[in-house]
Amino acid sequence: MDSESPLDDILIGKMTYAWAQNSQIPCFYKESLSSTNSHAKEQGLAENDFMLFLADQQTLGRGRGQNTWTTTKGAALLSTWGFYLNDNPHITFPSRVGMALLRALQNTWLYIPFALKAPNDIYIGDKKCAGLLIETVTQGNEITTFIGLGLNVLKKPAEIPHATSLVAEMPKTCPLLGTDWVRFLDRFFFELTEAAQLSGEELSSTDRENLKSALNKHVLLSSKIDDVSPNGDLTSGGHKIPWNQL
Repeated sequence: MDSESPLDDILIGKMTYAWAQNSQIPCFYKESLSSTNSHAKEQGLAENDFMLFLADQQTLGRGRGQNTWTTTKGAALLSTWGFYLNDNPHITFPSRVGMALLRALQNTWLYIPFALKAPNDIYIGDKKCAGLLIETVTQGNEITTFIGLGLNVLKKPAEIPHATSLVAEMPKTCPLLGTDWVRFLDRFFFELTEAAQLSGEELSSTDRENLKSALNKHVLLSSKIDDVSPNGDLTSGGHKIPWNQL
């Protein structure tokens, strides 16, 4: 049995809600929801250009495909970040969102070896610490994207052996600080806003090199990525892999 820890009293969702209120960001928070993405799609953004949805526990948390996302109550960032888009998102949009998360994490915790696993996971070494679920809803002329992020912060799900958390990867001499969490959230919001603004565009040459580098840092990658096309398609070992088939 785990010994008691000061972290046991922290609720990441509640702490993130305080950041949103302080930053005057429209936000919905509830300790328990079926799924932040489902609730966000049901509620919509109303008159806001952006809205954040948070929970400390999800009873029906979803990942990509048929995957689920489970975690100890309050131990993870369970969130959905909703934006209005000017155009239908390009096929490259999910890769932009993945890079936005990677940049925010690296900017805050440079000493942790984060890597991007296509198409929507963040790994530390050979263990997963975060996943993204991106859904787009079109109603008339309104295009809304809902970016679900599950990030293991204090603990990893006990039933998933190949998972980790931010705290598990931090030296004992360098604990999780509230100021660092605020810095991460500030940077992630900034990066997501930029990704939303560029959602309809192909990848630039810089985007492509950055994405290739991020993918090649994943230690479980079976074959090195040799090239990334403007549409986000990958070339590995002479074979082309369309991003939408990953």
